[in-house]
Amino acid sequence: MPDPLTSKNSIQNGLAKDGLVLEICVDSLDLALAAARGGADRIELCGPLHDGGITPSAGVAAAARAMIDLPLAMLVRARTGPFTASAAEFEVMQRDVLYAREIGMDMVVLGILRADRTVDVERTRDLVTLAQPMQTTFHRAFDATPDPEQALVDVIETGATRVLTSGGSTTALQGALQVARLQDAARSRITMLLCGGIGLLSIREAVAISKVREVHAALRDSVGPNYALGCPLPEELERFASAVSTLKLRMRQETT
Repeated sequence: MPDPLTSKNSIQNGLAKDGLVLEICVDSLDLALAAARGGADRIELCGPLHDGGITPSAGVAAAARAMIDLPLAMLVRARTGPFTASAAEFEVMQRDVLYAREIGMDMVVLGILRADRTVDVERTRDLVTLAQPMQTTFHRAFDATPDPEQALVDVIETGATRVLTSGGSTTALQGALQVARLQDAARSRITMLLCGGIGLLSIREAVAISKVREVHAALRDSVGPNYALGCPLPEELERFASAVSTLKLRMRQETT
């Protein structure tokens, strides 16, 4: 059993005591454990993170839930590529949501678009309802929509708890001003979770401009070259944990 720096008992619904949240996105149990050691406030579990990631294996999700005493979010995405879903893929997503709920996940991360890239409000709402009492993050499908303001209205209508976004830009820093506008438009009806290449050099300015209270980062560059081979060394995992700790400190320095 790992000894994460922040226990789940000290975080309510994924919010740290100071109202700031650093969510770390990982695609292996080793990285999840390292993120916990580094003091992540919340961890998102994914399958391989190429093209945005897919649903993690049942084994990874269950083991992480058993071993990590932090709020955990599980990505629910049947495949990479466009964020549409066939009837069969929607069935898979429903079953994955039910599995996440069964094993005690705190959140699921999902989203469906129509062929025209607008939010599929009806089917996304069905998944959000199915997920309860878990919280729900509408993922970066949001940034693929043609009209962010209308997409925000649609996502709020689904009942999702938060939306993961870089403001439609490549990086969080580039989209931070747009995220601030969206946050103002949301009027506290949904939480904005800032993402997009966030690292030690960009987090202070990105948080200051966007005025968010939650940040999502992967920190892939901190792991090391062996990660591409699927076998990060122990020292590389500790370097990842250290990067999480440093990012968390810088985030709080900017917003306190």
